Amino acid sequence: MPAERPFSDRLGRWLPVVVAFGLPAFFLPNLIDEFILPRASLVIAGACIGAGLALLSPDRRSLGRLRWPLVAAVAAAVLAFAFSVSPATSFAGSYLRYESLPIRLAYLGLAAVPVWLMRDDRSRDRVVAAFVLGTSIASLEALQQLVTSAPFRPDGNVGNAGILAALITMAVPLAISRALRGGLFTVAWWLGVVALVTGLYASTSRAGGLGVLAGCLALVVLRLKGRTAMFAAAGAAGLVALALLAIVLSPLRELNGDPGPARIHLWSDALGMLVARPLTGWGEDSTGIALGKFLTGQWAGPYVTFDRIHNGVLDIAVTQGVLGVVALGVVIGVVAHGAWRHRHSDSVGPLAAACIAYTVWVFFNFDWAPATGAFWLLLGTCWSAVRAAETDNPPAPTTVPAWRTLGAVGLAVVATALAAMPILAEAWYADGRADLAVRVDPFQSQYHRALGETLIAQGDQTGGVQELRLAGRLGTSDPGLFVELGDEELEQGDAAAARADYEMALAIDPFWQPALQRLASSLPLPT
Repeated sequence: MPAERPFSDRLGRWLPVVVAFGLPAFFLPNLIDEFILPRASLVIAGACIGAGLALLSPDRRSLGRLRWPLVAAVAAAVLAFAFSVSPATSFAGSYLRYESLPIRLAYLGLAAVPVWLMRDDRSRDRVVAAFVLGTSIASLEALQQLVTSAPFRPDGNVGNAGILAALITMAVPLAISRALRGGLFTVAWWLGVVALVTGLYASTSRAGGLGVLAGCLALVVLRLKGRTAMFAAAGAAGLVALALLAIVLSPLRELNGDPGPARIHLWSDALGMLVARPLTGWGEDSTGIALGKFLTGQWAGPYVTFDRIHNGVLDIAVTQGVLGVVALGVVIGVVAHGAWRHRHSDSVGPLAAACIAYTVWVFFNFDWAPATGAFWLLLGTCWSAVRAAETDNPPAPTTVPAWRTLGAVGLAVVATALAAMPILAEAWYADGRADLAVRVDPFQSQYHRALGETLIAQGDQTGGVQELRLAGRLGTSDPGLFVELGDEELEQGDAAAARADYEMALAIDPFWQPALQRLASSLPLPT
């Protein structure tokens, strides 16, 4: 009778399943940021705990050819952080975005964890089922929001309609593949497909529609063999291009007040930003801080500030430089090559199709933890299936040395510090205790801003201004903070500081009307 596996191994089998379900379904309604931050914390916790469980495993599977590309991607992310124009922002992440160094490293961790922890097809099937179930629930919630006319763009309690669409693009090819496989739950899988399609309709996402089309076509192509598959791949790319052209030439280009041509202008401006710092970029999550000086026009409304390029490749390029783009490209390329060679094995084809669908979506959008975390988890699950096809024999068990146990404990501590503490800070912020929030998350600009506003409202203008200044130094993509700070400086009689604040607002967004109006007014500002 085989010996019972350690508890850490049994837990490791289910951890990717929990993360796969949680990314589309997990939120905390008592927080101000009830949607994005909980999922960002789940990404970090999943990567850290998963890596810790892998250290405790006596027979984890190796990453194979993916090992050194992942190491290179980690190095590129660390280099971008080292040369960041705003280290605090690159470490803590901007509020509501959180595309920080820990998040970028956690994505890579989520790609490795399934390879280390999954040992059979059943584990991969559980991840697929959990992800499709969670996304189907979110889609049904979006349909309910559509029927009740709230909110403006239904998001299914994911936090953003675009994120919901990204999750759906990955879930649809997975659900269709499982439905076509047949079996006891065939009807349930087809019902899931219906729920996902209705969720996509509710989201009104053009990029989501393109992603679903690309994912479904990829599902077909990856079932073919030989030259037929190559010709089919070219034809599928042509169909996606025609669908994109139809969007550009039809009224769909103005859908949701988000004109497509604005993205083209933004991409052009981003090239100037990339040329200015080509190797390591401007640092994680620093786009909104640095983009202003490269904007050549007001591509949206007068009170809309861009903090993303709305193109996944360009967003990585301006934050992590060419080194980051190449390193991540190699990671994805290695998985793509392996998936193509073993596309008829296990669930490789459907998982690869899901990743292709996200890749099309993100070309018109940007990485965001709820969707991007799911992408990297599915990418890693795909690679685990490839590794299983490449090496039929499981690795021989070995003794777990003490240093690996200490490493697992250290990763648990990191998970607590980087995943749990921001949630605690946000809970205090939601409860009106910004003074406590800044203690457990001292690098988050938003909490210092809230504390400054609270102190000013209580009559402590000096302390409030100091906190607002600190919020500005920590980094923010909101020019309104510097207008607010300038107004307070002016009230204290420091016109020179006020002018500097208004000019800083314009450095973030040169078209920010409140700052332009104050500088053009008759206020006693020095020339």
